[in-house]
Amino acid sequence: MDRNAYTEFRPGTSPRPRFARHDGGATAVEFAFVAPVLCFMLLSLVELGMLGMMVSGLDNAVIEVARLIRTGQDTAPASAAAFKDQICTQMGGSYSDCINRLAVGVQRYSNFTDANAVVTAAPDGTYNKGAANDIMLVKVDYQWPLMTPFLATAFNRNGPMSVTLSSRLAFKNEPYQ
Repeated sequence: MDRNAYTEFRPGTSPRPRFARHDGGATAVEFAFVAPVLCFMLLSLVELGMLGMMVSGLDNAVIEVARLIRTGQDTAPASAAAFKDQICTQMGGSYSDCINRLAVGVQRYSNFTDANAVVTAAPDGTYNKGAANDIMLVKVDYQWPLMTPFLATAFNRNGPMSVTLSSRLAFKNEPYQ
């Protein structure tokens, strides 16, 4: 076996293996450093997209079910439990998860100023669908579990890895009947 195949001795240089001077695997090492960050960013983008879809779905479900109250239809929910049921049916997905994560409140007010004073408060489970021409405030909160911890710092959190999605709707009941 040739002695120069592994080491090279020159005057003034230290004997090092030849593979120590090769940079053929440098790209793989650099990718190993960058890949976790890229994967994390990709998962964060996917989760932001899912979060946006859930906010849109929650808002649309609240609007659809609240319309039944606003127009005084017979199919309007008669209790907070029925209101939650109809929202979860509109949202799709896992019904049992939706029911457990959803908090609702429907309350009647004498004017929009009074409703505006409590719009940011959490739903308290009350349900009063009012009568014709009443001012109504519908408050719905949904607890959404997060996958990536980085996003948990960017939103109003309810726990270490969940965020509260809120939907609020104020309207005046139509003069039905």
